[in-house]
Amino acid sequence: MSLKRKVLIKGGLNYILDLYSQFKLEILSYNEKIKDTGYYVKPMHIAYKNSDSGKVKYIYFGRYWYRVIKRNDRLVWVYVGKDKPEPSLPEPPPNPFERVSIAVVNDSDIEVGLDSLELLANIEKHTNKSGVFVKALDEAQRSKRS
Repeated sequence: MSLKRKVLIKGGLNYILDLYSQFKLEILSYNEKIKDTGYYVKPMHIAYKNSDSGKVKYIYFGRYWYRVIKRNDRLVWVYVGKDKPEPSLPEPPPNPFERVSIAVVNDSDIEVGLDSLELLANIEKHTNKSGVFVKALDEAQRSKRS
């Protein structure tokens, strides 16, 4: 069952980017290995949407494959999908953040759905990070029961 409830985490953007940093380095290293193939894996996608309260920034984590083409002395990025485009490419590193999505509120706070919060708490449990997402998930689950 997909839970649609959202949780606001004050200062959460810094926490998630810190937690993500080690995995981002693995993706960057992978991209360095495959750069001669013309493909690139973008580990997150940022989109902006207008709302009544202004522009909202959404961050989606995953594996977004692009073909990088040189056209008229410019690099052109062509989106090719979420799946590895060629079987001959080496397997990309695991991305435990896949399927996590957040909305950035007030530049540093984040609004996150319970599905994404569960993924973040699980990642956090397997690292030696602060426990912000584990605590937020515990609080959300407690308030849901009451």
